[in-house]
Amino acid sequence: MQSSRGEQAAVPVRLVVDIGNTTTTLAIFTDAPEPSVASVPSALFADSSAMREVFGNMARKHGEPQAVAICSVVPSAAAAGSALIESLFSVPVLTICSRLRLPFQLEYAAPHTFGADRLALCAWSRHLFEGKPVIAVDIGTAITFDVLESSGVYRGGLIMPGIDMMAGALHSRTAQLPQVRIDRPESLLGRSTDECIKSGIFWGAVRQISGLIEAIAGELMGNSGDSPVEVIVTGGNSRIIAPKIGPVSVIDELAVLRGSDLLLRMNS
Repeated sequence: MQSSRGEQAAVPVRLVVDIGNTTTTLAIFTDAPEPSVASVPSALFADSSAMREVFGNMARKHGEPQAVAICSVVPSAAAAGSALIESLFSVPVLTICSRLRLPFQLEYAAPHTFGADRLALCAWSRHLFEGKPVIAVDIGTAITFDVLESSGVYRGGLIMPGIDMMAGALHSRTAQLPQVRIDRPESLLGRSTDECIKSGIFWGAVRQISGLIEAIAGELMGNSGDSPVEVIVTGGNSRIIAPKIGPVSVIDELAVLRGSDLLLRMNS
């Protein structure tokens, strides 16, 4: 239906659902400068009526989505989410995967095993820094590094345990060490068991990430003569770790959502 004169056409609403191991983030993209974002526990996907209410509330507030993407590291939740969204809004759901059109060249031994969140982050990194080498670091449940050469070719990556996983392992694999919530410690050295665990994990992660970024940047610039390297950091724990790891080009907790939206627009 054509709009009458003076009546503005509706802005297309895009929904991106980022399903993590612990938390699911829902983002509504329109022509606004920033998306509208909400989070729910990923376990909630086991309750279809609860998720119907979540999606229904979003639709009432922002309008029904005309395009939807799911970026998930939890296959069962992704399948449930896709089916539920399609039944609610009668719109096809794009699943972020290596078969999509990508803004970078993925050279990986088994592309189908490359995580959807890593794909989205690499896509957004290439969008931000086209023509430049990029190290993309996601500090979440796991800590991942993904590296793009200036040509847009995927160079390789690293995966290591996240800080909460390290804390959980110390607690579960020992008889007396407590479960500790990791945040930024006040000093390098702790003076209690809790403080020692917090400092050990926090500063250990900072030094690991800093050292790996330095080593990767040196390899990129030394072996291939690449230009200075850009570093983008995202993930739920990026806000406490990133300020301590040295020069960073961008810290953006929404980078995976933005990359998923980019791939949704490229493949719609």
